[in-house]
Amino acid sequence: MIVMVLPIGPLMWEHRLIEKILPIVENEIKKIDKTLTEDPKVIEESVDFFRVYADKTHHGKEEDILFRELEKKDLEPEHQRIMDQLIQDHEEAREKVSKLEESSKKWTDGDIDSLKTVRQMLQDLADLYPRHIEMEDKQFFHQSMVYFSNEELEKMVQEFNEFDNRMIHWKYQKVIERLSGEVQDIQPTVSKPNKYVCTVCGYIYDSEKGDPEHNIEPGTLFEDLPDDWVCPVCYADKDEFELIE
Repeated sequence: MIVMVLPIGPLMWEHRLIEKILPIVENEIKKIDKTLTEDPKVIEESVDFFRVYADKTHHGKEEDILFRELEKKDLEPEHQRIMDQLIQDHEEAREKVSKLEESSKKWTDGDIDSLKTVRQMLQDLADLYPRHIEMEDKQFFHQSMVYFSNEELEKMVQEFNEFDNRMIHWKYQKVIERLSGEVQDIQPTVSKPNKYVCTVCGYIYDSEKGDPEHNIEPGTLFEDLPDDWVCPVCYADKDEFELIE
């Protein structure tokens, strides 16, 4: 069975990985407060992750493909306002990451006062991304899909795939694994029989595994899921899932 996911599906999978670095950033802030020193390796890896994965890979698909296509549409004023805010957030994040890198280098070279800026940039990024991701997930992504025909959506997904072929997803999965010590799954699982797939993002609900993170025990059939259960990746309702034959 072949299920075409929406273009926002891959973007939401990327959100779930970006969320994984935020506790690492917050932990580094606590270490700075306690020891009055930074971990250069954590800063270096974080800068690399935010710059290449979060910005060039994730924001890149949004700005170069999704937002570009939305600019061709007659958007509702509220949707236009949100998209403008999202672009502004992207620009702000780039500035914060550049400042973080610059301040870290100054601190390493002996400028003690630069540690304050390192801490502030980490805090700014830790504050910006949850708000930004929530706005996209809850107020913009699903709403923006109504402007496109099925043909346009399919073409966009193909363009996303071509874009990603120029990036190196696995490298940034390894960054999170090295920093957190936990193996991360950032891509949809291969479809298997007797499972349900989210037609928005490609997430697969496996009744044998359940969804323990959201209090769904292993062995829970899809039909027995609570009515208010939603996809843990893109928050789609149960009626957005299809049985994999």
